Order: sequence, then structure tokens, then C-alpha cells
Amino acid sequence: MRRKFEVSSRKENAAYIIAVSGDVDMESSPALRAEIQRALKTAKCVKLDLKAVSYLDSSGVAVLIQGLKWAQKVDVEYRLLDPSSQAKAVIELAQLQQLFTIDESPGGDE
Repeated sequence: MRRKFEVSSRKENAAYIIAVSGDVDMESSPALRAEIQRALKTAKCVKLDLKAVSYLDSSGVAVLIQGLKWAQKVDVEYRLLDPSSQAKAVIELAQLQQLFTIDESPGGDE
């Protein structure tokens, strides 16, 4: 069953936190891409909170990588926060864990 995608943002000091929940797939990834682009225009640091992601497909992974590349171009710090076990498994399966800075809270997995 598909879980509803939602994205919300908030500023925290110089960081822009983008909270993502539900399924990140072909249908929802353009909205995430747009939110990352918006954040990169003003933030010194962009953090994607992925703890509520229930599904991540290749289009979602592509958006995460694209966001990282854009952030590097404009010299903005880019981090993934507390990826859910599903998101983490996809990132590790694609062997991308070395590409991203991933911050995990103690006991932060679900």
C-alpha cells in the first residue's frame, strides 16, 4: 500500500530542515526536488530528515544525489538525517553511504 508523500520545511538557525515522509517515488520526487532547490537558494546548510520515509525508489535516490551536486556547486552543506531503515537499505544497496553525510540520532531508526 502506498503511503502518502509529504514534505515540509523549517529554518533552524542557518540550516534549512526538509522533513520527508511517505513514499518517495516517480510521482513524488519532483516535489522533493523543488523543495531542495528552494532551500539551496537561501540556506548555509540543508538537512533532509528521512526518518519517516516508508519507500525510496531510484527516482528518489536520483533526487538525493542531484541535491548533493547542487549543494556542492553553491558551497552549501548537505546532510541526510536519521534515514528510515527502508531509505538506509536503498542507500546502502546502491553503495551511496560514502557519498552522503548521514547524521543518525541514537536510537533514531524508527
